[in-house]
Amino acid sequence: MNKDTNYLIRIISSAVMVYGLSILPPVIAALVMGEQHTLRPLIAAACIFTAAGFIARHFTSPGTYTVHPRINYMAVIFTWLALILMTGGVYSACISDIAFIDALFDAAASLTATGISSSDISLLPYSLQLWHSILNWLGGIGIILITASLFAGRGFRGTGVISAEIPGPEFLTSSAAFRNTYRLIINVYAALTAVHFVLLLIARMPASAALLTALSNISTAGLLHISGGVITGQSLAVRIIITIFALMGSINISFFIMLLTRRTVSGSRIMENIMYISRILITAAVISAVIILTDHTPAAKAAGESLMQTVSFLSTSGYIVADCGSWPLLCQALIVLQIFLGGCAVSTAGGIKQARMEIGLRTVSFGLFRYSHPKAVRPLRFGRDTIKPEQLVQANIFIFLFMLIYILSALVISLDNKNESILDALNYSQAMLTNTGRAFAGSGVLSAEFSPLSKLVMCFEMLCGRLEIFPVLMLFFKSFWKPDRSR
Repeated sequence: MNKDTNYLIRIISSAVMVYGLSILPPVIAALVMGEQHTLRPLIAAACIFTAAGFIARHFTSPGTYTVHPRINYMAVIFTWLALILMTGGVYSACISDIAFIDALFDAAASLTATGISSSDISLLPYSLQLWHSILNWLGGIGIILITASLFAGRGFRGTGVISAEIPGPEFLTSSAAFRNTYRLIINVYAALTAVHFVLLLIARMPASAALLTALSNISTAGLLHISGGVITGQSLAVRIIITIFALMGSINISFFIMLLTRRTVSGSRIMENIMYISRILITAAVISAVIILTDHTPAAKAAGESLMQTVSFLSTSGYIVADCGSWPLLCQALIVLQIFLGGCAVSTAGGIKQARMEIGLRTVSFGLFRYSHPKAVRPLRFGRDTIKPEQLVQANIFIFLFMLIYILSALVISLDNKNESILDALNYSQAMLTNTGRAFAGSGVLSAEFSPLSKLVMCFEMLCGRLEIFPVLMLFFKSFWKPDRSR
C-alpha cells in the first residue's frame, strides 16, 4: 500500500468510525422511547460502521508525511460521499415507504446542514430526529475537522485535509495559529451548544426539544423538528436565544479562537465580522422601516421580528420567526439577495461568504482605480492584510462558479415545475446551494413533484455549498484522477 492510499484509507476509516459512534445517542433514545422500529437498524448501523472504521484504520500505518493537495481533496470528497450513502441506507431502513432517492436527499440535507427534508422531520420518531440533529452538528462543523480533533497526536494531523474542508478564503484559514487548534475549535462549538441547551431549558423549552434545537441551530441547519422550522409559536425568550446562537454559528470562529488563546487577531477576521454584523443590522433596519410605513406595524414588533428573521436567513439557518411571506416585495427581495452572501468564512453558515464578497467588491474598485491611474502602485487590502494575487483569483473564481452552478441547476430544476414560474426554480436552487434549505417563506418539506434528476441536482448543490465547490467539481476533471507522476 503506497502512502497516498494509506492516507486516504486512514482518514476515511477514521471518519466512518466517528460516524458510527455518533449513532449511539439515537440508539439510547430509541431504547428509552421504546421505538422498536428504529432500534434494530440503528444498532446495526452503529456496530457495522464503527467496526468497519476501526478495522480499516487498524490496517493503515500512522504518519505525518506530506501528500499532494489532490489527495487531500480526494479524502474530503470521498469521505463525504461515503457518509451520505451510508446515511441514505440507514434512513431507508428506518423510515417506512421512503424511496432511496428521497433517503439520499435527506442524507445530503442532514450532513450539509441544509434545512429541508423530503418528509416532515417533526413527525419522525425522536431517535431519528436526534440523529438528524447530530448529523447537522457533525456536518456543519466538519466531520473531518472533528475526526482530526479526536485523533490529533496519534499520527493523524490532518492539516492539509482540514484546509480542504474548512470553508473560507485561504488567508482566513491558513495561518499556523489556526491550524494547530482543531480541538479548541470543537471545544468552542461544544461549549456554545451546551450553553444554548441550558439557556433553552431556563426559557422553559422541554429538554428533548432543547437538545435538538441546540444541535441544529449552532450548525445553522434550521429547526425542522419544530413545526417544520416555523418557530412563531415559541416564546419571545426562546426566539431571542435561538437568534443569538444562530448568529454565533455564522460568525468567523477563528476570531474567537484567537481571543481565547490571547493571540493577535487578524485584521481580516475583525473586518469580516464587523461587516457581516453591520449588514444584518442595516438590512433589519430597512425592513422594519418599510413594514412600519406600509403595514403600520408597531415599531417594537417590526424591529424585533425583522432582526430575528434577518439573522435567520443571512446565517442561512432558514427558520421562520415572522410572517415574512406577507412582507412587501422590497423586503423579500432584500433578504433573497442577502442569502447569496450568507455568513462569515470559517463558520457553519453557507453562501458565498462575507469575505469573498468583500474581495469581489474591492476587485471592482481596484479595477476602476487602475483605469484612472494605470501607473499607480497600490496594494489590495482586506482589513490590515494584503490580499495576494492567488487569493484574489481564487475568491473571484469561486464567486463565478457559485453563480454558474446556481443558474444551471435552476434550469434543470425548472423542468419539473412546468406549472410554476422560473422564480420558483431559482429560489430552490438558491436554497440548496446556500444550504439555507428553504425557499423564502416556503416550506421546509420538499415537494413530491420533483423528479429523481432534480433531487440529485439538489444533492449536488448542497454538497457544493457545504464543501465550497472546488472538491466537488474536481471529480469531473481527468487530471484529478491521474497519479501525480503521470501529469
